[in-house]
Amino acid sequence: MGKIGIILATYNPNMEYLRKQIESLREQTWQDWMCHVVDDRSSEACQSQIQATIAGDRRFHFHSYSENVGSYHNFERGLELCVGDQRLEAIACCDQDDIWLPDKLERQWHALESQSALLVHSDLELIDAQDDTCHPSAWEFEQRSPQNLTPQLLLLRNTLTGCTMMFRPQLLSLVLPFPSRKGGDWYHDWWIALIASHQGKIAHISTPLVRYRIHDTNTVGVVENAGTLSQEVMTGLQKAEKLRGRSYITHCNLNHAVCDRLNLNPQEVENNPFGDRPLNFGWPILELGWRSWQAGYGSQGIALRVFVHKCRKDVKRLLSRSGPSLPNNSQ
Repeated sequence: MGKIGIILATYNPNMEYLRKQIESLREQTWQDWMCHVVDDRSSEACQSQIQATIAGDRRFHFHSYSENVGSYHNFERGLELCVGDQRLEAIACCDQDDIWLPDKLERQWHALESQSALLVHSDLELIDAQDDTCHPSAWEFEQRSPQNLTPQLLLLRNTLTGCTMMFRPQLLSLVLPFPSRKGGDWYHDWWIALIASHQGKIAHISTPLVRYRIHDTNTVGVVENAGTLSQEVMTGLQKAEKLRGRSYITHCNLNHAVCDRLNLNPQEVENNPFGDRPLNFGWPILELGWRSWQAGYGSQGIALRVFVHKCRKDVKRLLSRSGPSLPNNSQ
């Protein structure tokens, strides 16, 4: 029976939501846990209310900082607090506005143990601001099939949600420090999940263990049928987006961050569609999208979007190499 460390990241939270989240921690059937509340420079009033909410429970430890760094690096701060804590046998990430089901920690701990897994995650129930159910399954709503993931498919689309994740402390030495996101954009859960997928087994619990709140200030939301061809087309039409390369750059930079951290040569990673290859016009990305469809992973729409960016980039590279032909003035 191991002690579980919980990282609860806060920033000017809705106090009603936060109290419900904290109460759901206190109601866990697994009681051997401690929680680092890591505050990203909330207002003084908010910080006082947070501390009052956890007062009297010695399992909670409040940490405030002078610099606001955003959600990604705030979770990094929390994980750094767990480094070297020999009491911990598992670590879980927690948002400030959800509700954990009472058996979340217990079921995830037993999944780690029984499956010899490095990381475990679960489905989520979607709720609104009044705690009413919007959809009983985020996996079904977004057409996620995380049980079919491979490191390559996970790089194409993240299907693991941070507030459902629990992992072994041995991952800390590999995921910390978090890589810079210059030129791209990803969240802590995608980074942690990718490293874990290369290092050991990821266990999946298809039962929702978190009531995930949907509201106007979510840092990350959910999208119906996310990643599918139909959703990608609808999103593109609604936003009338220009075909910019931001998505492709994010995937490439995240791929390089993983390879650098694990000392992998991008060219030697099997089926790596985002390696430093010569001109290929995105064909490996299309192949990955095809494998996603075959596996039921549900990210073929993302593959098509990223393929378009890569193809356009390679066409520009090809044209820049050839350049305009010079007239022959030797006559």
